[in-house]
Amino acid sequence: MTFEEYDQQQRQITAALAAVLLVILAPITLAALTTAGWISLLHALFPHIEGGRRESAELARRFFDAERAHHTGLPERHPVLLAGYQWDWFAEAMSILPAELRDYPRHEDQIARVISVALKEVENGGRSTLLRATRSDRPAGGWARVATGEQTCAFCLTMVSRGPAYFFASDAGLDTDDTEAMDLYDQLVSARTAQEKADADEVLAELMTQWHPNCDCRVVPVYNANWPGREAHEAAEDLYGHAVRTHKGQDAINAVRRVLYEQNKDAINAQRRATYARRTASAA
Repeated sequence: MTFEEYDQQQRQITAALAAVLLVILAPITLAALTTAGWISLLHALFPHIEGGRRESAELARRFFDAERAHHTGLPERHPVLLAGYQWDWFAEAMSILPAELRDYPRHEDQIARVISVALKEVENGGRSTLLRATRSDRPAGGWARVATGEQTCAFCLTMVSRGPAYFFASDAGLDTDDTEAMDLYDQLVSARTAQEKADADEVLAELMTQWHPNCDCRVVPVYNANWPGREAHEAAEDLYGHAVRTHKGQDAINAVRRVLYEQNKDAINAQRRATYARRTASAA
């Protein structure tokens, strides 16, 4: 299994599940949502999320086996514990949403927000499985974060630019949007003293295992210099290096955002037009 095949199959899992979730969530566009109704809705969603997360973990295991065999030539499989899931974890992950759903009537983008948070939990099944496998596999030199989408946010690009130097994994998720995620990075580039930079680097390393809704990043095990995503890492590293050399503080961040916007402006503008059309139709 290649990285491209892994990415495509993960997308198929989430796309099929998103269609199911949309059907389950459709009734909340028609009536007010009570606390009891929200809990009942979560219970209806959970079996599908748990099943999708298991699929994601099993797919990640197959990708790990393929990468390990390809890069090491070792015949035996490395023991891998598939990432599990519990109801309490799902309820906690979704707890950020009820306040956003209080207003009525609800727009399609609010439903999409619920789906995006739920699908993050599904994709984290694969991410967590790969992180655990790589950390326990002696031949592995670490793991890397690889972005796969057309609209990689500045936060994720920062993580990609750090390359394969990470061993310690967390199951945590970043429950925020791209703008808020980048605000976390804003605090890091303004560091001036050696201690501030050391502290910032520690925080940045911790953020490597954070994933926000709609994040398109994948985890790949790294065994040698030919790991999938290396060229994208080098491009991201060059982008940030140039921004930091030519700008300071907030100006550096704005420079990165301008480059990202220029790279993705067609897709961004199309998305904005689609959102405006949906809201106009809903208000009519």
